[in-house]
Amino acid sequence: MPSTPGWVVIAALLSMGAWSALSLAWTSDDERTLVEVARIGAHLGVVLLVATALGRETWQSAIAGATLAAAVVCCLALGSRLFPGTFGRDVVAQAFGHNRLSYPFGYWNAVGAWAGMTTALCLAWSAHARRGATRGFALAVVPVAVGTSYLTYSRASLGGTVLGLLVLFCASRNRVTLVVHAVIAGTGGLAVVLAIRGAAEIARGQGDAGAGTVLAVVLAAAATGLLVGWLTGRYGLDRLRLPAREGRIAWTAGGTTALVALALAAATFGPTAWDQFTDVRNTQSSDPSERLRSLNGSRYAMWDVALHEANRHILKGTGAGTFEYTWNREGTLREFVRDAHSLYLESLAELGVIGLITVLMLLGGVIWALIVALVAQREPSSRGAIAGAAGACAAFFFGAGVDWLWESTAVAVLALVLVGSAMAATGRPIGGLPWAVRGGLGIAALLLCLLQLPGLVSTSSIRQSRAAFARGDLLAARVKAQDAVDTQPWASSPLVQRALVFERLREFGAAADDLRRAQTRAPQDWRIPLLLARVEARRGRARDALAAYRRARELRPLGEFFAPRPVRKSDGST
Repeated sequence: MPSTPGWVVIAALLSMGAWSALSLAWTSDDERTLVEVARIGAHLGVVLLVATALGRETWQSAIAGATLAAAVVCCLALGSRLFPGTFGRDVVAQAFGHNRLSYPFGYWNAVGAWAGMTTALCLAWSAHARRGATRGFALAVVPVAVGTSYLTYSRASLGGTVLGLLVLFCASRNRVTLVVHAVIAGTGGLAVVLAIRGAAEIARGQGDAGAGTVLAVVLAAAATGLLVGWLTGRYGLDRLRLPAREGRIAWTAGGTTALVALALAAATFGPTAWDQFTDVRNTQSSDPSERLRSLNGSRYAMWDVALHEANRHILKGTGAGTFEYTWNREGTLREFVRDAHSLYLESLAELGVIGLITVLMLLGGVIWALIVALVAQREPSSRGAIAGAAGACAAFFFGAGVDWLWESTAVAVLALVLVGSAMAATGRPIGGLPWAVRGGLGIAALLLCLLQLPGLVSTSSIRQSRAAFARGDLLAARVKAQDAVDTQPWASSPLVQRALVFERLREFGAAADDLRRAQTRAPQDWRIPLLLARVEARRGRARDALAAYRRARELRPLGEFFAPRPVRKSDGST
């Protein structure tokens, strides 16, 4: 059973879910709010299942298994770029027209965050595992993770990795070994990055020319890590430690140097960095790595809208899952945005200050649980496992602060499994509980994980309906759309899909009825009145069509269909 900090984590997730569910009373879209409630319930189920299923004898194996899974995914991600013919084209990259590695999660920043978490986990095992072979294999993975992170060209991944390594260093026992391994793995990772930069098709995701060279460098770096990890474990590098007095001096000197360096960097580069961050212009470059040297982007615009909306609804927000509608009305860019790209600011905008408090409560509970677990571990390998989990969680919660990683299922589940394992490391044994209680906890956890099932089933039916629609099988499209409506009778998206099928069947009255019903369930979604305008126009109802169009323009004034396009003059100005 979880210890006190573990119960804080569980209570925080319960509070987040309960407040999100309560926001159904004032949200503008029940479907999206229920999606967020189900997501939080599933996250709670994962933590509860892991924390109650594991014990003090098994938690370390769970972190080892999570590390192995993380390593395998990094290998697959890098392999997909080196051998696109084997893994298939990155459909997300093709759809968005960019060259950032998105496989296998469909989002480059999620892959980058995963690689950063993998780096912290593998370095921790390489410096603390009992067996030399385990250390070697763990260290061999780090250059692969570095190469994977680089190909995402994710600044969030870079920041999360650095923070994760700092936390790992502070939490580790065998710091000398860790530093040596980090230098060796970092050198190998740098070699992999340079090899990638030398293979333009690999770097830009345009082919596999140069894949052999990159693979050879990856294998050489991995082999070096394998050998170094085995040798340092075999010949007792762990025993090298500074005496207590010299250690305190080193910590003081190192901390002071770091603070001075940060202050100088802030004074020197701070104004330029802020100017770049607030510059929302899209600066494309033929070199995809150029974005790693700049802070340009749309985060400032998103966060500014989130803060302004929070000021208007400071107590309760606009309802879970509704930031997109706020952005559509208030955003200053044409860019499509669904999330505020920050768990903390999005919670503040959607759920008010109470929602933000629940998120901070979760973060505090996680930190507390990791510290308690770290202090309780005396054996080097178990302390290293917790240190790796702490570094990976630091990378995750950093990424969640600058992106929507909370909603990236795989990345979030990896972090929650690590948190649950740390909770189990100091929890009370569950063996003395009656089987009925233990079974009830397990069933409750599984049911929480299944809260997303209706949404998943409905989404699957909608996709099948769209596929049938595309191939001209309107009967199948109608049946699948009806299945989606039956699965989620409270949602708007199944009604929209069925309306599109009705429109193709020239049943315009039924299509208009479905769209109006959908509009009552999602009154802030501009796409619904825009579709309704088209249907009404085809029915010959010009006045109704114009009213619907105007409503859509009110909800998304900078949308592609409404905002005036800049006219380029003969002299090149606009």
